[in-house]
Amino acid sequence: MSVQTKAVVTVAEMARMCGLSRSRFYQLVEAGVFPPPVYCVATRRPMYDEELQKICLEVRRRNCGVNGRPVLFYSRGHRPP
Repeated sequence: MSVQTKAVVTVAEMARMCGLSRSRFYQLVEAGVFPPPVYCVATRRPMYDEELQKICLEVRRRNCGVNGRPVLFYSRGHRPP
């Protein structure tokens, strides 16, 4: 999984980079699998800086959360139209 990082990304974009839905990504943040976002002081908007992006992508690559516990990620299945 070769994904380019940016200076900052939104939570939705971070979830997309990890191949997850935004709601599933938030569930995994609450469970301690992914690190929580940082918040912009001026706008109070959650975001992931470049260092946190690298951590999230490493969690996805290694299947081991920041809490040290293993996690299995399922690939999205293709549903017939």
